[in-house]
Amino acid sequence: MKSIAFFNNKGGVSKTSSVLNIAYILGEVYGRKVLVVDCDGQQNASRFLADELTEVGVEKTLINAAVSPREALSSTRYEHIDVLTSTTDMNRCAEQFQSLSEAEREKNLSKLSGFWSDQYDYVLLDLPPALNSLTEQLIGITDGVIVPVELGSFAIQGIAKVTETINRVGAAFIGCFISKYDKKNKADEELKKLLENNLGNKVFSTAIPYSNIIRNSINYKMTAYEYMHWLGPAKKYVELTEEIIRKVG
Repeated sequence: MKSIAFFNNKGGVSKTSSVLNIAYILGEVYGRKVLVVDCDGQQNASRFLADELTEVGVEKTLINAAVSPREALSSTRYEHIDVLTSTTDMNRCAEQFQSLSEAEREKNLSKLSGFWSDQYDYVLLDLPPALNSLTEQLIGITDGVIVPVELGSFAIQGIAKVTETINRVGAAFIGCFISKYDKKNKADEELKKLLENNLGNKVFSTAIPYSNIIRNSINYKMTAYEYMHWLGPAKKYVELTEEIIRKVG
């Protein structure tokens, strides 16, 4: 079993849509058992995946020792994918979580990681774009972190802060991948080379292109593979998923 956190402290980098597309390919194309953990109060992954939104979200399991993660579990329309849903209460969870004692926090985190430890091949955590103590500790219970990056000088500069956080909590930095990539844009090509020069093999060789196919597929509540699997953007998610499998096992 491999648990992977998808995180960037900048929003709008296609984090959730990438989690959904990667989960689909792992589960429905490769037949792996996948759990998506929606840790974002926007609930986008929950709304996309869940057969029925639960009244109890994953945030309740983090602040209440008596609540089992199973109460936030929902099946999906996909045979091999489950989701731990969130509610809007997730937006207040960080403060509530921090008010617990250190022992309570550790116990609740262990309860969560213990739930998925022997049931799934891959666990994908969709984390909010917020760098706080809860985010750090959720990262700390995973096997590693993947960072989606939209090219831009400020975004690249921000990678250092993200990797610093990953190292501080003792997690592995699996790597970053470029989203919304425009290969015809000279600036994108230059920034891509800059990122590769700075991070070397920590940059996935597969870049996800800027594409209406990806945007429209999510609007139709479909993954890019379901929507138009024969076209480039969907194939890129397959290639990215294959890279992830090679890196994490």
